Amino acid sequence: MKRFLAAAAVWSLVLSAPALAQEAEQPKPKKTESDFTLGIAWHGPTHLTGSATYMWGQPKMLVAWSPAKLAQVRVGARGGQVGLGLVAGVFEEQPFKPSGIAVTVKAIALRTWRDPDETLNGNTYAGLESDVVLLGIRGSLGYAWKVGGSGAPGGRFVWSIGLGL
Repeated sequence: MKRFLAAAAVWSLVLSAPALAQEAEQPKPKKTESDFTLGIAWHGPTHLTGSATYMWGQPKMLVAWSPAKLAQVRVGARGGQVGLGLVAGVFEEQPFKPSGIAVTVKAIALRTWRDPDETLNGNTYAGLESDVVLLGIRGSLGYAWKVGGSGAPGGRFVWSIGLGL
């Protein structure tokens, strides 16, 4: 009888072990992935520009179509721009990035300097811009309204075409 009770006790522990293990498992926190890209472009109104973009978001952001956030800085021969926004795309891990397809929407602040005819010197603009990225080639279009400075139009189109690295 003692052997039977001992065997029954061991058997009940074996059967309840998976249930205890399932109760002990905690849900894993969502992992945030990020990526950093550099680019070079011709940008209106800042002309030749270099850019740095930092993207972060949910898992598989860089492998599957999913939303993420971005921060971007562009500095050029005739001005600079800062942008914050959202990006959705499909990217592959490649040395030359971004290798994939993506669309962005961002709020921008733009400051101009060194304009040869001095019309745009020292003006500040704020607006919206959208990028399209296709296999490392980037194009953007947006509009910005003048919020500071004098002697320039009240608003202007903002655009660029370039390569992401």
